Amino acid sequence: MNARDVLMWIRGHKASTAGLVLVVAGCIALVGLSRRVHHLKPRAATTGVAASASGAASARSGGRLTPSEQAGTEQDARSAKMRAEFEGATRYVDFIQQAMSRPQEGGKFYAMLAWKRCNDLTRYAGVAPEHTGDDGFHEASVALVEDIEKRCAGVLETWPGIDALYKVAMEQRGGRDFLLPANGRGIVVPTGRQTAEPDIDAALKTGDRWAAAEALQNNADFLDVGNSAGDDGVDRQLHEWSAEIVACELVSTCRGGLEVALHCAGTGDCVHDDYRDVILAKVPDTHRTIFDTMLAGMHQRMGLVPGADAADNKP
Repeated sequence: MNARDVLMWIRGHKASTAGLVLVVAGCIALVGLSRRVHHLKPRAATTGVAASASGAASARSGGRLTPSEQAGTEQDARSAKMRAEFEGATRYVDFIQQAMSRPQEGGKFYAMLAWKRCNDLTRYAGVAPEHTGDDGFHEASVALVEDIEKRCAGVLETWPGIDALYKVAMEQRGGRDFLLPANGRGIVVPTGRQTAEPDIDAALKTGDRWAAAEALQNNADFLDVGNSAGDDGVDRQLHEWSAEIVACELVSTCRGGLEVALHCAGTGDCVHDDYRDVILAKVPDTHRTIFDTMLAGMHQRMGLVPGADAADNKP
């Protein structure tokens, strides 16, 4: 068949020819697509960490960093695991030993925090002979304090001072801990007015609420928040009390935490199961208005909703 005959056949069979062309074109397209798919790399799934970090970045664009905005970042995820081990440890002496070797997870910071928790018990003289308030809350408080005492066995005997523990952590367990302030400020060496704000900002940027709470309490005296009572000593005490309230809100320990349990068991005053109420009861009526302005300033500084626990403070 010559070229003329082919053209004549196509002209007489237009419909059949069009169908044939479509079939051939479709086959070519499928072959090409299969080759492209074969060489494509699978798309990585969006992780919860990445999604949270993206949302945090959007929230941060309008102001100062806060613990809530940082929740879910990679660093916070790492320290969250260490935080869980800290709370679940049955022997703090063992926890401290292994945590110091994990600075990338905040282990050195949590080792110091465990030591401080045990050292706080030295101010506990035992169960008060009588108590007021709810019997059930008193029993629960005594049980919690006794449990922490068991966990702390051997800690202060192994490291009589926190400076000795810090030296071991920094000199023998190399690596900088991202949760520890420079030179151990507030934990080993004193804080100062010039470093207060930067240290709090650094703690907030880690996304770890315990680090933020520690930084706040260590630097509370140097924060310019609220009104002044006109007396440096009074101002210092009011700053410390307001920082204690915001700190327990940051880590959700105000209600039923160790602070209020120690107060109940040690003093017999078990009327309040919320540490905020214990603190407020200490504030003289003559200074309540000034204290309230300081407390509001502390909340604003840390980016928290007044009176809410950490779980309720979401961006």
